[in-house]
Amino acid sequence: MTPETPRNPEHIDTWIGQQPVTSEPIEISIVVPAYNEERRLPPTLIDAIDYFDRRGLSYEIIVIDDGSKDGTAEVVRKFERVRHQVRLIQLPKNYGKGHAVRLGVLNSRGAKVLFADADGATPIQEFGRLEKALATDGDIAIGSRALASTETKVTTSIHRRALGRIFNKCVNMLLLPSIADTQCGFKMFTRKAALFLFKRQRADRFSFDVELLYMAHKAKLAVKEVPINWTNVPGSKVNLVVDSLCMFRDVFRFKVIHRGINPESFEQFEETSGPLQAN
Repeated sequence: MTPETPRNPEHIDTWIGQQPVTSEPIEISIVVPAYNEERRLPPTLIDAIDYFDRRGLSYEIIVIDDGSKDGTAEVVRKFERVRHQVRLIQLPKNYGKGHAVRLGVLNSRGAKVLFADADGATPIQEFGRLEKALATDGDIAIGSRALASTETKVTTSIHRRALGRIFNKCVNMLLLPSIADTQCGFKMFTRKAALFLFKRQRADRFSFDVELLYMAHKAKLAVKEVPINWTNVPGSKVNLVVDSLCMFRDVFRFKVIHRGINPESFEQFEETSGPLQAN
């Protein structure tokens, strides 16, 4: 501002109101956590861009490079140069998937927020199934590989399927009695639900899905579980034994740190806009 420019809030609001609008509201934010994903990420980004372009939706794709040691960041920068919808957040070291997704969500601007895995195991076209679920008074829509459906197909190894079911049965007994698949990396939230949950999320690694759904359960949010197509893509960063044990430990921790969440806390929650930093 020049010294002659009035600094009172009314003048500033008037000045802003007189300027032409250069950006439209964002309908959907897609948050993609990525760690050493220079090979698997590009097809996922291309599919997402082509899909949302065809749909005519206003969107942004936020890729969080979680301390990759390969060329993940350079790949995303190539997309940034040709697509204004793509945005890179680069972390100096590997903090974990939960931390990366939280940072991406809290820096998103969309009316709805989807997080999706970088490997493209869930085709982006499955967005339509979650979209339909949220349209029927939902707060959260989650992809499920466990629900039976004649319209969808899940392709994975026998041992991965077996370990996943064992873990989920334990989660059902301890925390979430009604969710068939807590770990699918394809979940969508209304903006209010996303900010409410991710501001409270504390798990930095793979147990964060359970934490989010447990908080949603405590707050009595409407969670719609939707069968989706899913194909296991080689190159997963999950250690099925070690990470499962860590997740079991975290399950008990969530009961303690989120004991104060209830439906009233969500009803009284006020959304805030603009980029935020994760704890």
